[in-house]
Amino acid sequence: MHFDRVEWHIIVDAATAAAALQTGEIDWYEQPPPEIQTLLRRNRAVTVEPIDPLPLTGILRPNHLHPPFNDKRVRQALLPAISQTDFMQAINGPDPALFTTGVGVFTPGTPLANDAGLAPLLGPRSVDRARALLREAGYTNQPMRLIGPTDILAPAAMTQVGADLVRRLGINADVVITDWGTTVQRRTSREPVERGGWSMLFTSFSSFDFVDPAAHFPLRGNGTGAWPGWPTIPRLEELRDAWFVAADLPAQQAIAREMQAVAMDELPYIPVGSYLSVTAHRRNLADRVKGLAVFWGLRRT
Repeated sequence: MHFDRVEWHIIVDAATAAAALQTGEIDWYEQPPPEIQTLLRRNRAVTVEPIDPLPLTGILRPNHLHPPFNDKRVRQALLPAISQTDFMQAINGPDPALFTTGVGVFTPGTPLANDAGLAPLLGPRSVDRARALLREAGYTNQPMRLIGPTDILAPAAMTQVGADLVRRLGINADVVITDWGTTVQRRTSREPVERGGWSMLFTSFSSFDFVDPAAHFPLRGNGTGAWPGWPTIPRLEELRDAWFVAADLPAQQAIAREMQAVAMDELPYIPVGSYLSVTAHRRNLADRVKGLAVFWGLRRT
């Protein structure tokens, strides 16, 4: 460590945080929104770059315990309407270099990433087709609740896109937008909607979380022991166990393909694209470790 003290400041207003970075009142702005990124790129004293060379993956997580998403057919009905481009542009703007589409359950650019089961997410998108599939699945205006935050960039942006989407699909949606802490607390509830529970949420995970099945807890299918959403998918658990004892990388990749095929059928979650999380810091900070916002090796030139 090259600093005696590190101070973290929570500055909710993006313009205020950007102004503080440009004047040197702060040294590092962890995740500026797209319009602020454009502003900061004009400042020669500031470096704007991906915080991690690998992308984070965004997900739509349905609650598998209660209607309407306890029915696999209702979860599948969403797929024709999911535009990964829409979700990713909401986070990082229109620059295609900053996001990836055609994304499955493993981090793009890593050995287990594959295209198995992704056909329903590819090709032209159709809200009308999704509406028809919802009717065929027996959806008849049952209430659902989408929860999400206002104060953390990626989940907030994806939640806004998702809120617009469920309304266009004709889903009877109650959209509850709060701070991130309240959202995280609320998602632990296993109660039905009428008793304060939830039906859908959006969030994202760091690149290393989705590199393989070991730490990929949204891909678990172990019911009430799983991450909030609680899917019960025994085949995913069997494949995860098999991956741990696979003899070599080709064997692991074959298992990963089957895991993704199962996941895209059962839908423990729906991948909504991957994006590079952009960070900004004063140019006189050097030797930043690529990845999360950590301070090992960071020094001032």
